[in-house]
Amino acid sequence: MGLHDRLNTLRRQSGSEPPAPGRTSAGAHAPGSEPASGNVLDEIRARLDRMGVAGTGRTRANPPPSSAVVRPDELAKRLDGELIDEHLVRVDRIIAASHAHGRHTLELAREPASPFWSSDQRVGFIDTETTGLAGGAGTVAFMVGLATLEGGQVRLRQWLMTAFAGEGALLAAVDAALCDCDHLVSYNGKTFDLPLLRDRRRMQRRPDAPETAHTDFLHPVRSLYGHAWPDCRLRTVEERLLGLDRQDDLPGSEAPWAWKAYLSFGRSEDLERVVQHNTDDILSLTLLGPALASVLAQPVAHEASVEGAARLMERLDGPAAARRLLEGHQKSLSVPGLLWLAREWRREGRYDQAVPIWEALAERGVQEALEALAKYHEHQRRDWERALRYAEQLEPGPRADGRLERLRMRHEAATR
Repeated sequence: MGLHDRLNTLRRQSGSEPPAPGRTSAGAHAPGSEPASGNVLDEIRARLDRMGVAGTGRTRANPPPSSAVVRPDELAKRLDGELIDEHLVRVDRIIAASHAHGRHTLELAREPASPFWSSDQRVGFIDTETTGLAGGAGTVAFMVGLATLEGGQVRLRQWLMTAFAGEGALLAAVDAALCDCDHLVSYNGKTFDLPLLRDRRRMQRRPDAPETAHTDFLHPVRSLYGHAWPDCRLRTVEERLLGLDRQDDLPGSEAPWAWKAYLSFGRSEDLERVVQHNTDDILSLTLLGPALASVLAQPVAHEASVEGAARLMERLDGPAAARRLLEGHQKSLSVPGLLWLAREWRREGRYDQAVPIWEALAERGVQEALEALAKYHEHQRRDWERALRYAEQLEPGPRADGRLERLRMRHEAATR
């Protein structure tokens, strides 16, 4: 089916064009049946309008009057930016620490974010807006935003292409700015934003950017809240951790339509909203480091997973930091968390603390605890009778059967 036919089908579904002879209108329904939901049709109508598709049978509406077309230089003025290349707008601004973002101000961005990064690192907070989410050679980052902390304030730079021809200039400008950062922060950037920029550099025959330390907050959020929240989208994180309720926000999924509407017809209203959407995304990133550092320090108080916090601490700050966190929240640990803590204590030879955990779990039939007690009484206490008692509760298997046979022989030899 060609583009013309697909668009006509969309018009018929949205009610913008009468159905072809002999066909039933998308809005009609047989007697006794329920009408189709209007949500999908409303979305189709909105998208057709943004694409400039009229319900007249043509694939495109007449172009808007020249007075309604926003040229790149005018778009730059509307965004309080400047046209730094024929097809590239740059918005460069300083946002004061007193700026409110949810229930916080940007003052929070200056707070320590350890163990994610140290205070002496030059951190860049990066986010892209693209022509699609599927990736591949056809996906382009038409906008890149980068924030840095300078003099206690947030400097936000955003580069916006006004045509595909501006991609080379955009990548050059972004790469020059990234040279001043030795640690990048993103949300899902490891699997999407940064690989996309890498691929676009190669398409433009540009060198790869130097390797940089990178914190992708999607993964810490999943460790801490994946068990409790319905999803771990940035929007959910903002609402629950930052108290941010975006008003009149253009969803990121609508960004490609907004940019294509500008390319085709010079319409900038939705594109200006994309810039605001990108701004909010990046400002949230600047606050998430200190916010999540507070969650790691007191996971129970923030209704986060203690075990998830310990896994993060182990990866970012080492096993000792993870053990200290587990010790400080022992009463809140699940069975896997208790077993983890007991293993750490056994590794350090602190059997006086590990054994009570194993004994409590053994009463619940936890196999790892039963096996640990069998080993402990066999090798540490040389108490064959008690070791045999725990081994007899293990589920059958080659290792358990071998241990059971050995302990029975030792117990019989000791009682002769």
